[in-house]
Amino acid sequence: MTNENETSKTREPSSDLEQLEQRLDKLKAKHKKPEQDTDAGSLLGMAWRLSTELVVAVLVGTGLGHLLDRVFGTAPWILLVGLGFGFAAGIMNTLRVAEKMDAATSHLPIGDDLPDEDENDF
Repeated sequence: MTNENETSKTREPSSDLEQLEQRLDKLKAKHKKPEQDTDAGSLLGMAWRLSTELVVAVLVGTGLGHLLDRVFGTAPWILLVGLGFGFAAGIMNTLRVAEKMDAATSHLPIGDDLPDEDENDF
């Protein structure tokens, strides 16, 4: 008789663990944080990054040109060359980053196509 009481009182540990996991999963689903709409924020961040890439490259090229002008006493010629190289580097960086961003966000919808004006005129 003691054998029957012991087995009826004790539960298998795996079933208790499974029940606990199920309860935890239900609670996690209940208290799950709502997903935020980050499309607008991420697009604004992308635009900010692209503009920053261009501006920083131009400033670095101009700054280096200005420093070299002061060292060699050739004002403003190296500054103008540095400005040109900075602009070219900024355009190249911007295009490179834009290509990477385009590949990373190719799954985002751009928008619905607008109907042609001719289709509505009957």
